[in-house]
Parts: sequence; C-alpha cells; structure tokens
Amino acid sequence: MYILSIILFFAYTWSFGFGFSLLARESEDFLERNIMRIGIGLGSVITFGLLLNLLRIPIDWRIYLLASILLVCLRAYIRYKKEANVLKIPKFSINLFSAIVLVLFFMSFYMYAKGAFSYPYLEDDDSWSHALGVKYIAVEKTAFEKTAFGFHYTDPYPPAYDMLLGIMHQTNDSVYWTLKFFNALLVSLSIIFFYFFARALTNSPRTALFAAFAMFSMPAHLSHFIWAISITMPLFFVSFYSIEKVKDDKRWWIISAVAIAATVTSSPSHSAYFGIFLVIYLAAKVLTERKFLIYWLAAALVGFLLSFILWWLPMIMKHGLGDTLSGLGLSGTTVLTTPGTGDRAYTMADFVFAKSVNMINNPIGIGFVLSLLVLAALVLLIGKYHEEFKKNKVMVLTVFFILSGILLFFLSQNYVKFVEKKDVQSLERGTVPFLEFLSDQRFMVFILLISLFVFTLLAIISYKKAEFREKHLIVVLLWFIFSFYAVNAGPFYYKLSPFRAWSLLAVPVSLLAGEGVSMIAGLARNLAGSFVKSGKILAFVSLAVIALVAYGVIITSFAQKYAVNTDERWPAGAFWTYVQDQSGNVHSPELEGYIWLKDNLPSGARIFTFSNNAVVVGMDKFTCHWCENVRVYQRSSFNQTAGQTYEWLKKEKYKYIVIDGQASKKFGANATNEKVREFANSGKFKPVFGNSGIVIFEVV
Repeated sequence: MYILSIILFFAYTWSFGFGFSLLARESEDFLERNIMRIGIGLGSVITFGLLLNLLRIPIDWRIYLLASILLVCLRAYIRYKKEANVLKIPKFSINLFSAIVLVLFFMSFYMYAKGAFSYPYLEDDDSWSHALGVKYIAVEKTAFEKTAFGFHYTDPYPPAYDMLLGIMHQTNDSVYWTLKFFNALLVSLSIIFFYFFARALTNSPRTALFAAFAMFSMPAHLSHFIWAISITMPLFFVSFYSIEKVKDDKRWWIISAVAIAATVTSSPSHSAYFGIFLVIYLAAKVLTERKFLIYWLAAALVGFLLSFILWWLPMIMKHGLGDTLSGLGLSGTTVLTTPGTGDRAYTMADFVFAKSVNMINNPIGIGFVLSLLVLAALVLLIGKYHEEFKKNKVMVLTVFFILSGILLFFLSQNYVKFVEKKDVQSLERGTVPFLEFLSDQRFMVFILLISLFVFTLLAIISYKKAEFREKHLIVVLLWFIFSFYAVNAGPFYYKLSPFRAWSLLAVPVSLLAGEGVSMIAGLARNLAGSFVKSGKILAFVSLAVIALVAYGVIITSFAQKYAVNTDERWPAGAFWTYVQDQSGNVHSPELEGYIWLKDNLPSGARIFTFSNNAVVVGMDKFTCHWCENVRVYQRSSFNQTAGQTYEWLKKEKYKYIVIDGQASKKFGANATNEKVREFANSGKFKPVFGNSGIVIFEVV
C-alpha cells in the first residue's frame, strides 16, 4: 500500500506538470524538465483540489488518477497531431550539476526520513492536529468542514498541506506513515526545486549548485517537523522558477499563476511572506528592466485572484472576515504585527555558530563558513565594482545616506526593546533612545547597512548601464535585507512570526553564499594564473578551493543540521502526562500505552476516548472526530454507567475504549480511577493493556 501511494504521488504530480507544461517551452535538460514537471504538478494538484472542493466534487484519488491519465493522453494526442510520431524519443541530455543536486536530494531525504521514523510517535503538538485534518479530508473528501466541531488546520486555515496528504492517505492505511514520509519528501524536494530556480535566476549552474548545497547544509532551512510550511517552501521555489521562465517564453505566466495560487493557500505566515517576497521581486524587476512587465504582473495578479476565488472568498462568506482572520491566528492583531510562539532576540552567535541542539520546528543558525561566504560576497561585490563606485561616488553615497536614514528612523521608531511574552511587556514605540537602540541592535544594523550599501551600488550601476548582467543580485539583496529584519523583528513593533522567518532568510543567504564561492574560486584561479598557465592546474586550484569551502560548510553547518534532524529524542507534545521515575528520568506511561496500541491493535480499529481524538487518529486508529454525536458523547457521558457506555459503543461500532492521563486531567483523578474500576468489574469491557498512565479496554 505504501509503494502504491509513492507511485501515485509522482504519477499525479508528473502528469499534471506534463500536461500544464504543454503551455510553454520547457528546458532541454532532461532532469530539469522532468523534475520541474513534478514541481509544477505539485502546484497544479493543489489548485485542482481547491477547484474540486469549491464545486463540491469529492477530492478523491481516483479523480486525480483519471485526470492524470487524461492529461498525458491529451499531450500525446497534440504531439501526434503535430509530429505524427508519438513514440519519438525527445532529446536526452543531463547536466552534471543537475545530477549532483539530485544526489543532494536523496541525501536530504535520507536524513529527514531517518529522523522522522527514529521514534514511534508524531512529534510535538502540530502533527497530531494535522493527523485529524488529513484523516478528515481522506474520509470525507472535502476541505470544507461539515460540522461546527472544527479542526485547527482546515477551514478557514489554508488547506493545501492537509489536502495533499489526505489524497495520499486514501491509498494506504496509515496516516502516521503518510505524515512522516511525505513531509520528509516535500522538504527534500524543496532543495532540488530551489536549485532550478537559482539556476534560472542567476543563469549560472555553478553558482546555483553551491547555493543549493548551502541550503542543503544550512540548519535554518527547515527540519522534518510536520507542519504546513513544509509544503509552502517547495511551492515557493516552483512559483519563482515559473515566473523566472517567463523571460524565456511568455506563456509561462499561466503556469506561474497556477503555482502562485497554490502557494498562497498553503500556510498563513509563509503565504504572507511569499506575497511580500513576490512584491519585492516584481518591484526590483520593473526598476531594473525599466519597463512594465505585463506577463510577470499578470502571473502574480491572476495567481492571487485564483486563490481568492477558490479559497479565501468562500471562507470570508462562510465565517466572516473577523472569524477567518481569527482562524489564521490573527485575532486582535494585524498581519504585520503578529508575534510567533518561538520568538526571541538573537545575537551574532545565533547566526554564525550552528548548534547540534536546536529548535525542532524551525531550527536557527547559518554556520560559520556560510556566514563568512555571505560577508565575502558583500565585500567582493564592492571590490568588483570599485571603479563604477568611483565614477558614481556622489550619487551612490547620496542615495545610500538617504536610504540608511530612512531605515534607521524606521527601526529606531518601531523598536520596543523586549520580545513580548506573558511575563514580559514591550515598551511603547518611539520611547527607546536612539543610542540605546543602536547599542542593542548593532549587529543587525551593521549587516543591514552594508547590505543596503551594496544594493545601492548595484542598483545605480543597473540604472546607468542597461547591459548590467547581475541584476538578479538586486533582488537577492532586497530579499536579504527584508528577511534579515524579519528574523530579528522580535523586539520590534512590525513583525510576522519572526522565528518562522529563518527558513526564508535561508533563501537569500544561500544565493549570496553561492555568489561568494563563485567569486572566491575565480579569485583563486586568477591568483594561480599569475604563476602558472596550465588550464588543468588552474581548474584544479579552483576545484580545490571549492572542495575546501564545501568541507568547511559540512563541519560548521551540515553536521549540526544532521544531528538535529536525526535525533531520536524529539518530544511527542506538551499535552501528554509525564512522570519521573526513581532514577530521575522523565517519561510518559500514557504515551507508551498509545505506542502499544499502535503496534498491537488492528490498523483503523475504532477506538473511543473521552479526551484527545488526535492521538487515536495519529496512532493509525479511528474515531470520528468530526461526528457531532461522538463529540457530544465525549463531553457529556463520562458520568454514565458502564452499561450505558457499552450500549452506545456497540451502537456506534467502537471496538475499544481508552481511559488515559488526559482524561484524568479533564475529569479528575478520583473520578477517572473509579471509571476504570467500574469498567473492569462490569464484565462488558476486557482490559487489554494498562499501566499508570492509560488503560485500554476491548468492548466485548
């Protein structure tokens, strides 16, 4: 069953990408062409699902399979009409750099999957809630909630993640495996999608390769944590890849619009961040190209319009604007003043020194060598265009001082000194003295100002010289300035879940690191060229420098990332009941009981609980979380007799009932213990497992 789901995932995504790619000219590189079909198909599968959902057509795997077959047949038919030879083998060429990145993908997937399956439970709190959403969509075949008993991650929450995994779960019997496997796969795919986007942006396979290696190695670029951001980031790169391809074929704007629609309905924080990144990208493109880019703008506008029609408008009509925003975690705040649960103030050490002990949802840190590469890229760009700076010194400095003044004014006026927590109150905006702000945030200010200077220099060169070939760096630098602020925005008034922005900062950091390696390797080659003329020796010097840098990245970034992502001690969530044994070790007998339940009771067994439905579903059993009669009975029946409970369970076809530590916290220890004794003595329930944290009864 698992193999079937894996095959179908690639069948759906590749077929949808194969069909939609008919609209525009594809790459000649075999790997790029087919891998990005998977990426384009990923966005198309989600947008198609939103359309089915809106039309009240079941989101069913058989419909996807039929659509996949029809798209392949349609493209074959069109090809037959054009060439009369459907079986003609297309050009087959593989770029070496693409093959290397494919290896990075497999290494990444091994790391994430190894870590995800190294413990027999879902981690933290988010994953259990996603298990409910995935099961609901898999069974009910809709992303709209049918009852008042809501899910945390569907309706009005953007449904892309749970919808995709719900489709995949329809062809296997394990929501536990579906979440772990496909989450690891999606995060790993983001690496290879990023490479092809970087190659399209920079027009340099070599720079894009090291940028992809930087992202592969960087702790800040995602973990195998199960949450919706895992699908936003691959869609992020697919969207920007597609919109970059518009320069090669204007018809790519249609594909871009479909990918953008999927991205904007994937996760609240990162969909919003994607919108900001897209606005920055389009503004920089318009300024550097000095013309109205109608196809680029059309892709963005149509993509946002599609997402609005397919999801956001129905949500506003159903819930109202206030409740929709509340469902996205924006109650009592605005999008750009939203704190995150893991926010804190960061120091230079948090960026420069990667750690083997890290946050599990969004790890922090870049690493020493990667940090040096970013700094080297900024400095070397100044050196590279030193002559241009001298020619335009007055203009560059004037613009830089104006922009830096605006930036410092904005930062100082919105600095509130403290990251707001339950026991910590931020200061009022504009009340912190400027010098105090400058002292507190000197590292951030230094990085922002040097980045702003390089941006100003390149922007003016681009304005003066239409043939300037590194216009993409203007986009990258603006992204870096924005995302570096976004990560550090905890003690500022304007913010959007700053701790979640690390994965976004990884994008421009990787691109700048790629530029840094390319320039350092070029410098080494030129330096060696002063002493030797042999092309082979010069190539060896260049490769040796790259290898040395790569080794430095591995030991200062990837080693720490690997340690975090393969750690077997990721927590199962804060809601479990925990005890401390005589040796001082903390463990959860309740969790241990649920692990026994997962391994020993039949998959899909109907199990009733008075407390937490998510752990039943997350351990591959079934309870109808969204059924009104079940939810009402959970709340009101604990004080019924064993006989009454037995009759209800028999009528609803439940085979087991669980009384656990969470029930004890909910109803009280004495009442819970009495309930266990009553069930055991009734003759209607057979204990099949029990410890100090849980008792599992079979309904006889």
